[in-house]
Amino acid sequence: MRWIEKLFESLPTAKHYPLYALALLTLVNLLNYIDRQVLPAVAPLMLRDETLHLTDSELGYIEAALLLSFTFFAPIFGLLGDRFRRTRLITVAALIWSLATAATGLIPQLVGQTADFRFRLPVLGSVLSGAAVALCFIRALVGIGESAYSTITPSLIADYFTPRRRATALGIFQAAIPIGFSLGFVIGGVLAHFFGWRVAFTLVGLPGIVTAISIWNLREPHRGALDGFSDSLAPKTKISWWTTIERILSTRDWLLSTIGYTALTAALGAFATWATVLLARDKGMPEASAAITLGIITLIGGAIGTFGGGWLADLIPRRRSEAYFSVCAVSTLLAIAPTLVALAADDQRVYLPATFIAVVLLFISNAPLNAILLQCVPPEERATAVALNIVAIHAFGDAISRAAVGVLSDLIGNGSLPQLAAIGAWLRIDPAREHLSVALLIAPASLVISTLFFFWGALTTKRSAL
Repeated sequence: MRWIEKLFESLPTAKHYPLYALALLTLVNLLNYIDRQVLPAVAPLMLRDETLHLTDSELGYIEAALLLSFTFFAPIFGLLGDRFRRTRLITVAALIWSLATAATGLIPQLVGQTADFRFRLPVLGSVLSGAAVALCFIRALVGIGESAYSTITPSLIADYFTPRRRATALGIFQAAIPIGFSLGFVIGGVLAHFFGWRVAFTLVGLPGIVTAISIWNLREPHRGALDGFSDSLAPKTKISWWTTIERILSTRDWLLSTIGYTALTAALGAFATWATVLLARDKGMPEASAAITLGIITLIGGAIGTFGGGWLADLIPRRRSEAYFSVCAVSTLLAIAPTLVALAADDQRVYLPATFIAVVLLFISNAPLNAILLQCVPPEERATAVALNIVAIHAFGDAISRAAVGVLSDLIGNGSLPQLAAIGAWLRIDPAREHLSVALLIAPASLVISTLFFFWGALTTKRSAL
């Protein structure tokens, strides 16, 4: 990769270098989400693995472990990202999650030593097997690496591009999310089908180790230089981290966009973990076909939504923050109906197109949301603002929803929660056979909350501009 950087450095102007940096960072982000999505892709096989004996609840907790570590370490890396060289931090982060992903395939070798081990979760009371605990630990390591990358990289991209081009650049970067999700489904599903789920983890983790090293020599752009701020790498006046946090939390645009996106993330996270199991178990699709189908839907629909959201938000000729909030609000509102249809329908000709439409609409918010976060705070606080957003959306969003769906699915399948089962039956979902589909009804409920807060942000921003 170094020779590519030298090629860009040899060009007569520096205007091409940001494009190279964006391409490289987007590539690593792509690998990031491939690694994250392999577990949901192979989840049906893991649930049937007689060595692991996992329950729906345990699978949900394994996914929650990644998000909880992600959440815990995000503010730490946000602080580091606002004070130290970001490219070096990003390189280390990518190496951590890639190595941890590759090592996940070795977990079955540890199961024999932990077969009789049981761990009771505090407060929740759920009991995890030794295999589930080992998988929780390794997925937590993946979350540590991904928290650093996701926290620091948007602020780096913001310093490569002017405000006029920033949302589009972030849209390109964020487009790696649906593409990575889709490739994770496809690659994980295909590799697991032919070689087993253990080999799938090992093989997808290796490319990130090689690619991450190329980020080490990226140029570190001056913080805020393209926004008219001082071009020093560190703020001239040292402000305590707690003061910075208080200032960010009291910023209206940050607060409303974060609450709205937290609810949206709860819906996305629930489907990201359980969609393959949903199609294979509740809808009756073959496991490999379910993973590949979801991969294609996420690839096309997610890329259209993510890139289109950034382009649309930059195109609307209004106050930037108002436009960003409006795009998020309208797209989330429109996603509620197809999400319900995807859960309730039994015909592929209905639930697959509905899933595609929902994916397009749900991914539209990615770029506008990041643009709001980056422009509502000073440049020297951007990584911290993104970090705090990550803490909120995962701690109160998908870390809860991913685990909650598994727990609810087991409870409904055992005949508990008759009220929720009745709602499913009213929507023509059989609670006895499709208890996972009923549990996933928390997704459209979350989208209603998300829509309300995004509209609130658009209205208050418009009023403040008058």
